[in-house]
Amino acid sequence: MKFIASNAITPVKRILSHCLFWIIYYVYDGPIASNVEAVPYKRMISAGIALPVKILATYFTFYLFTKIYNDRKKPVSFTVYLLTSVVLLGLLQRFISYNFIYTRFYPEALNHPLLYAPKIIMEIFGIYSVVGIVATIHFMRQWYVSQQEKQQYKNEKLEAELKYLKSQIHPHFLFNTLNNLYALTIKKSSKAPEIVHKLSELMSYMLYDSNKPFVPLQKEIDYIENYITLEKIRYGDRLDVSLNIFMGTDSYIIAPLLILPFIENSFKHGFCNETGMVWVHIDMLVNDGKLIIKVENSKSDNTATCKTLQSGIGLQNATKRLDLIYRDSYELQIIDAETYLVILKIDLPQ
Repeated sequence: MKFIASNAITPVKRILSHCLFWIIYYVYDGPIASNVEAVPYKRMISAGIALPVKILATYFTFYLFTKIYNDRKKPVSFTVYLLTSVVLLGLLQRFISYNFIYTRFYPEALNHPLLYAPKIIMEIFGIYSVVGIVATIHFMRQWYVSQQEKQQYKNEKLEAELKYLKSQIHPHFLFNTLNNLYALTIKKSSKAPEIVHKLSELMSYMLYDSNKPFVPLQKEIDYIENYITLEKIRYGDRLDVSLNIFMGTDSYIIAPLLILPFIENSFKHGFCNETGMVWVHIDMLVNDGKLIIKVENSKSDNTATCKTLQSGIGLQNATKRLDLIYRDSYELQIIDAETYLVILKIDLPQ
């Protein structure tokens, strides 16, 4: 029965499922229904004799549906075949009932002639009530499979988009860090080796842990601390940065590389005119399974340049990833006033 089988079902399983359906139907129409009969065995035998025509009608009807689905240019032919088959199968069932059931078990039903229209119509309704049951099962299953395929497509699309966004993070971050390293090597700074060491630790995290859908929150914090260390090395005494963590992070997980873009943006935003002192304050708190991150930084006088940095690729990607992964489970506030302030709240799974 092709119409209730999916591509994942093997031919053996398909045949067994069809056999099981017809066995269950016969048990209902025969042994169970016979309990209301004065002589139960008559109903059981009659149901068995009538069953082949119902099976034939079911398969032939769905064969027609398959044909019209594959060849939609011939709806008239389909209608003609369907109506013809309904009449012929009704007549066939009437013939079988009249000659093999009524003559043996219900002789009083022979009072009407063989081609008695009301009886033929009743036979047709009896046959196609079964076809209707099978059609209902089929279309419900098709709907379920369709929903599963749509969900799978959505999941695959979501995964592909997340991979694309994550792949943009790597070159974006590397570009900025290598620029920092290049500037220090030009100056022949002694800080260059330490940057290389910290960069290798960051690369290890990016290459191995960031491919996972979620990582322990503590690993993400370690990653951020390494990044802040790089920024301290780069800017030296010009930078005043504080990182305050108020949480036990062992049992919480988070999507990797999600927090850094907001912190990275705060450094770029503060240093966009490359003069004067800059401060960045970062607070992280976990309360009742909710991660609260507050990132605040001083603002440069070069407003136009800072506005451009504020809308950078890293920040845009982070926002898209929040939408894709956490959807309604996060809140993001960006306040651009006397200082630049980001407040991010995420409901964390454990």
